Amino acid sequence: MLDDAGIDPLGISSNVWMQDLNVDKPLRHAMHIDVSVSKEHAQSRVDAAVAAGGVIVDSSEAPSWWVLADRSGNKVCVVAWPDGAKASKS
Repeated sequence: MLDDAGIDPLGISSNVWMQDLNVDKPLRHAMHIDVSVSKEHAQSRVDAAVAAGGVIVDSSEAPSWWVLADRSGNKVCVVAWPDGAKASKS
């Protein structure tokens, strides 16, 4: 884990993971966000994003995670956490 990740010290809220962007990407000011949801809600979140105009870039790891993008190419990962799973603290 990178030092600039925002981790809830109590482990009860969301974490913010900072990922490096592709150096060839023209929008260097953009962010790549990972959204973690329960596995029961992951597919419906992906479906809602696609219905709102997003596109699935990579679904090779589904139903564990999907990579989606908006019209500008900004990416977001929808990540399905298994029930009871805790984020690892490394």
